[in-house]
Amino acid sequence: MADIWNEVLSKATTIFREFIPRWEDRVQITWYNAPQAVLHALPYFFMAYLVRRPDTQLMRLLLLPTVIGMTLRCTYGYKFDDPRWFWYEWERGILGLFVIAKSTDFAFAKEGRLKVAEKALRQSSRRDGTLRHEGSDRAAELLGRSPAARLLPRSVFDALEVGLTMRGFGWDFGKYTPIPPRTLPLERRAYIRTLTKIVILRQLFGDLCDTLFKYIPGVTATGGSIFLPDLPPIQRYAVSTLIHLGVGLFILSSVAIVYDYGALFGVLFLHQSPSFWPPMQGSLLQVRSLHDYWNKAWHQSYRYTFLTTGGFLGQRLAGHLGMVFGCFLASGLMHEFALNVAGRPFDWRVVIFFLSQALGLVLENLFRKLTGKRVGGPLGLVWTVLFVLGIGQICTEAWFNRGMGGAIAIPPSISPVRRVLLPLVRRVIRSLSRVSSSG
Repeated sequence: MADIWNEVLSKATTIFREFIPRWEDRVQITWYNAPQAVLHALPYFFMAYLVRRPDTQLMRLLLLPTVIGMTLRCTYGYKFDDPRWFWYEWERGILGLFVIAKSTDFAFAKEGRLKVAEKALRQSSRRDGTLRHEGSDRAAELLGRSPAARLLPRSVFDALEVGLTMRGFGWDFGKYTPIPPRTLPLERRAYIRTLTKIVILRQLFGDLCDTLFKYIPGVTATGGSIFLPDLPPIQRYAVSTLIHLGVGLFILSSVAIVYDYGALFGVLFLHQSPSFWPPMQGSLLQVRSLHDYWNKAWHQSYRYTFLTTGGFLGQRLAGHLGMVFGCFLASGLMHEFALNVAGRPFDWRVVIFFLSQALGLVLENLFRKLTGKRVGGPLGLVWTVLFVLGIGQICTEAWFNRGMGGAIAIPPSISPVRRVLLPLVRRVIRSLSRVSSSG
């Protein structure tokens, strides 16, 4: 019996390693094999095409194992050997897990995915055609689409549209994700001017943070700490709090800038309306509770992903309490499993941090039920700071221990801060030193 069990275990391990090889067995990414590392995009977008066509659920369910298998193999089967590319490996992991989560959602969506104004999915046999051969409703729909959308076959455009959306704005599943109030003008030229300025500022801010992280003593692309042991306790935790705050703002800015580039491309080249690109996040200055922070201020890119991978299951098991803990457990696990793509070991401190946020949100709900009031005001801000800037340091420390701080987010060759600002600062300091020494 033991021999049979060992044989089964051996075969299962072999199969598992076909999809998630050991770090040393993974293939170094080059310009020649890079297309193979993203080959899973083909079955994924075919799944996205099917979810926009009626009576395709059986096909989607049968396709799901292929999408999951190819995504795991393409994501975990390749690597950047240089530990300085930590950020890009982590992003590859997060995107791979996002594809798996979204494909699973597509497969089990019985009626497919509808836009808010749609009542039924389009038959796959219907084509765009020319306006004179279509009814007035269809002509109006085509004229309302962007030039790029009218050039692409409807099937391709459908697959790209639903496959690339994350929050679900304008879709049936978007009801689960709140949209922050708009702060940018909706007039096209004003929107482009304003957003361009914001992109430049965010790019410079991210570059500055990425540069400063490298000057923290002991921080490298393979390790480091936000807690500087040579400092007295008060100064040590003051510095660690500043570093943790900087990492949070850096991540928030990095996610926003990717979205902003997409918005600029869509409005500039696809002639989309600015209203198609609602804000990614709210204002941190208005946060007075954990609910404000996680539901409004922090980016909502993966909110529906965490619902589909943990929130909805938790809701079935334990109602609202289960949904909250399920979402944050899924978030913590997704962040950690994605780090495994970069060859980093699992660290439970990250999961503990995310679960602590769920506990804080549950306590806020309990407070509201007992008192009839929501957490808010100055005490609510202190409460939020305690959970986010206090407990949150265990998460950033876990990431720094594994090389986040020393990794390259913006290559030095294209870094304005490292190529222009730092040399200028050094010249100014040298000039002031010469003046003071001569005086």
